[in-house]
Amino acid sequence: MKKNILILAALIAVVLAVPFLIIKADEAIQIKNAEFKEKQNNVCYEKAGECMDAGEYDEAIELLEKLPGNYEDAEYIIRYAKFCKAVQNEEGIEELHKLIWNFPKEDKYSGKYAEEMKRVKEDTEVQYEKYMAQKEKEEEEKMRKKDEPYKGMKEKYINITLLGRAKEKRTEHYWRDTPGKRTQDIQYRYMWYNSNGTKKIMAVCRNGRVSSVVEFVPSTASRKNSYSGNTSRNNTRKDMYDVQDYDNPEDFYYDHADEFDDIQDAEDYWEEAQ
Repeated sequence: MKKNILILAALIAVVLAVPFLIIKADEAIQIKNAEFKEKQNNVCYEKAGECMDAGEYDEAIELLEKLPGNYEDAEYIIRYAKFCKAVQNEEGIEELHKLIWNFPKEDKYSGKYAEEMKRVKEDTEVQYEKYMAQKEKEEEEKMRKKDEPYKGMKEKYINITLLGRAKEKRTEHYWRDTPGKRTQDIQYRYMWYNSNGTKKIMAVCRNGRVSSVVEFVPSTASRKNSYSGNTSRNNTRKDMYDVQDYDNPEDFYYDHADEFDDIQDAEDYWEEAQ
């Protein structure tokens, strides 16, 4: 009897121990797998560093992207590798300038490439400023050769064309249609006049660019080319649209909606033609 009790107790102990042993074995396997994975990540990371030092940036990026997203400083090195790759491929300064804005802040990264990243960022910003200054100079020279302002032109160049500086600038409000509502915005109207005081050119600017240009032409002229009146035509469009045949700007707009940015643009055209 006593022997049977001991056997039963032993069986119970075995039954209770089996799940525990299984759990422990599973934990051991997980630990072993984690150690193996960590070893693989270390090898991958070190190999990526070797590729970086050898200028093999594609290979470095490929290796680093295999690592977990939070592994060491892999995310930051990838950003630097992409910049180095762009330099190697002789990308333009505009592309390089875009890439440096992906660099981490100095308090976020202090690893192996931190000093290099700081240096190339400063150098790239200096080069970009020089590039933009030269580009601005070239653009300004180009605008100085234009006969007059044109639709789409940047407003900051409006006074430097061959037409010269506008004689008048007015600040106005207009209604801008947006989905579900109308909002009031500001526009600037520039006027140029002939020597006899008649209107010559009008340009309207919105959001920093010329949105419309109207050229006033004589309706009648004497042999001495003096004006007895004037009408207007938009130099971004090729005809007069018979604007004088319309009694109000709304009718004019609905018949020529495709030719204007919005109803306010058409109203400006109609009003200046009166």
